[in-house]
Amino acid sequence: MGDRTIVVNSGVGIGQQDGVMSDERGAGRPPPAADDRAAVVAGWFDRHVDTIHRYVARRAGDEVARELTAETFRVALEDFDRYDPTRGGERPWLYGIATNLLRHHWRNEQRRLRAHLRHAGVTDAVAGDPLVGVDSRIDAQRRLELVVDLIEQLDPDDRDLLVLVALEGCTSAEAAQALDIPAGTVRSRLNRIRTQLRTQGATR
Repeated sequence: MGDRTIVVNSGVGIGQQDGVMSDERGAGRPPPAADDRAAVVAGWFDRHVDTIHRYVARRAGDEVARELTAETFRVALEDFDRYDPTRGGERPWLYGIATNLLRHHWRNEQRRLRAHLRHAGVTDAVAGDPLVGVDSRIDAQRRLELVVDLIEQLDPDDRDLLVLVALEGCTSAEAAQALDIPAGTVRSRLNRIRTQLRTQGATR
């Protein structure tokens, strides 16, 4: 992102009850001060804003990426007490917040994901002689269209997982944290997705 400024409004008392943290993880100890939370999230912003913005832009388009990226960090501040560092770093948690926000933008995501994969498929071709290997590039483009079609038909939960792992490079543990599911579920679901894509692709 060119402009790394974000405005996040913090409400005092978020995640609190009678001055004590209300979640099980923090039961019985005072919550961090609002200023401390804001400082932590500001550090997350500095480290991860470009990554989250790229992830959102890839799936929903540049026109809403700034808004959803800002919303991701606003939610991170509001839900700060839900973050459990024992489960992993903050980046997968931010991915999870952004993924939930993206659920409302799937129609745009279909178009953007298709455009992104098309671009990825032709980048190498345009760098050289456009007439070299034209037949193989046509075949590759057809296969790419098939992959996009198959991805679009996936269940939203499966699609989120596939994008996080295949396009964002998340590990199974990071994807598990982002989607709030067990790591074993990630591995079994990925195996099922691969089988589903191969089966559906073979019938086309």
